[in-house]
Amino acid sequence: MINNLLEHLRSNLNNDLLYLVIISLAVTLFIIFIGKILSLASRKILSPIVERSKTNFDDQLFDLMKSTSYKIIILIGLFVGFGIFKSGLTLTSGNPPRKINEIYPYITDAIIALDTILFVIIVLVLLLISFKVVTIFFKWYSGKIDSGENKNLSGSLFPLLQKLSKLVLGALAFVIVLAKFKIDISGFIVSLGVGSLAIALAAQETISNMISGFIIMTDRPFRIGDRIKVNPDLVGDVVEIGIRSTKVLDFDSNIIIVPNNDIVKSRIVNLTYPSSLSRVVVEVSVSYTCDIDKVKKILISLAKNNPLVAKTPEPDTFLTKFGDSGVDYRLTAYTENYQNNAKLGSELREAIFNEFRKEKIEIPFPQMDVHIQKNNES
Repeated sequence: MINNLLEHLRSNLNNDLLYLVIISLAVTLFIIFIGKILSLASRKILSPIVERSKTNFDDQLFDLMKSTSYKIIILIGLFVGFGIFKSGLTLTSGNPPRKINEIYPYITDAIIALDTILFVIIVLVLLLISFKVVTIFFKWYSGKIDSGENKNLSGSLFPLLQKLSKLVLGALAFVIVLAKFKIDISGFIVSLGVGSLAIALAAQETISNMISGFIIMTDRPFRIGDRIKVNPDLVGDVVEIGIRSTKVLDFDSNIIIVPNNDIVKSRIVNLTYPSSLSRVVVEVSVSYTCDIDKVKKILISLAKNNPLVAKTPEPDTFLTKFGDSGVDYRLTAYTENYQNNAKLGSELREAIFNEFRKEKIEIPFPQMDVHIQKNNES
C-alpha cells in the first residue's frame, strides 16, 4: 500500500528530483516527531527516578539530556533524510531513462558540500556534549572528594585532568574530521613529534616543573589550605597548587612562588595533616630555691585555663635540665587550630610571667659565681 502511494505521488509530481526532496523531508520530519515523543516520554519516566536519588550527578546529566536531546534528534533526522536523498540520486528518470545525478550534475557537488557540513556539525555537537559531560563529572567528583578528608583537591588535580580530558576529546574529533576528508596525517604526526622534541629540549626546566606539579597533585603531600614547612626558611599556608609552581602565603602576608621541582626535591613537613591539632612548647627557667611541685602545678593550671588549649591531649610539663642559672621546665599544650600557635604561646608566657611574679617564684638571670683562691706566700 505504501509503495502504491509513493508511485502515485511520483507520477503526479512528474519530477523525480522534487519527489526525492519531499520523501527525504517527510522522513526527516517523521523521525524528529517520533524522537520528540520518545524524548518527552523518557523525561516523564526518568524524572521521578532522578529526583529520588541522593546524588546530584544524575540530576545534572538529566538537565543536560533535556537541553541537548532535541538537537540530537534533529541531527539524526537530518542524517537519515539526507542519506535517503543521496541513495535516491541513483534512481532512473526521464525519457530516455537516466540517473537523477546525471540529469542534474550540479547536485553531486552540492551533496558533497552538504554532507561535509552536516558531518562537521554532528562532530561539533557531540564534542560539546562530551565537554559538558566531562565538566559535570569532575564537578560532581570534586564535590564528593571535598566532603571527605581529601579536601580542596578540586583546586589542584581536577582542573588539570579536566583540561587534559577535553584536550584528548578535541584531538580525537580533529582526527575524525581529517579522516572524513581523507587527509593523511602521518606527516603531520612526524612533524609534531620533531617539534615536540625540540620544545622539550629547549624547555627542560619548565617540563620538569610540570611533571613535578603532576606528582604533587597525585601524591598529595599537602593540600590547599595546609600549612607546610619546606626547609627551615619557608613556612606558610598553601594557597594554590599550579602546574608549574606552588604559591605559599607566609606570615608576612607575602605570596612566595616556589617551583614544583624544588618542592619535590625537598623534605616537606605538613603541619596540618592528618589533623589541624598543633603543639605549643613553652620553655621556662626558675631558681633552684623554688618548689618543683608548685612550679609544675602552676604551669599545668595556666595551660588548662586557657580557652585556646585543647582538652585532649591534656597539657603536661617536664623538668628538662639543671641549668647554670636555674632549673629548666618545658610546658607542652595542644591547640585545635594551628593558626593559634603564636597567640597561644604568647598568652601562656605572659600568664606564667605574671603568676610567677605573684607567687614570688624567681625567674633567674644568667649568672656565674667566680671564686678566687689566694695562695699563701711562704
